[in-house]
Amino acid sequence: MEEENKKRILIVDDDNNLRAVLIDKLQISGFNVVGASDGREGLNKAFELHPDLILLDVLMPIMDGQEMLKKLREDEEWGKKAKVIMLTVVEDAVVIAQAVQDGSFAYLIKTDQSIDEIVEKVKGMLKK
Repeated sequence: MEEENKKRILIVDDDNNLRAVLIDKLQISGFNVVGASDGREGLNKAFELHPDLILLDVLMPIMDGQEMLKKLREDEEWGKKAKVIMLTVVEDAVVIAQAVQDGSFAYLIKTDQSIDEIVEKVKGMLKK
C-alpha cells in the first residue's frame, strides 16, 4: 500500500515505551503512525496532519489529554469531528464521563487491554 493511501494515526502519550510499541504494532498492521509525547505537541501535530484517528492519553505533562480533546473540538472545520480514542490508566467515572461528553469515540483502560486488543480496536474504528 502506498504511503499516502495508508490511514494515519497519531498516538499522544508520555509513556515512551508504550508509544514506541504501539507505533511498531500499528505500522506492521499497515498504518502510517506518528507519535507525540504531550498534549501540546499532539494538538499541533493533529492540526498539521489531520490524522484519521488519535489515540490520546489522559495524564500527560504540559497539556493533558482532556484539555487537548477540548481544544481539538473547538475547531469547527476538522477537529470537531476527528476520531479520538482515549487510552489511559485513569478509571475514574467522572473523567470517563467527561471524555465521552467532550467527544471521545471510545475510552480504553491501558491495564485492561493488551497491545493486540488496542490494535484490533483501532482497526475496527477505522473501518467505520
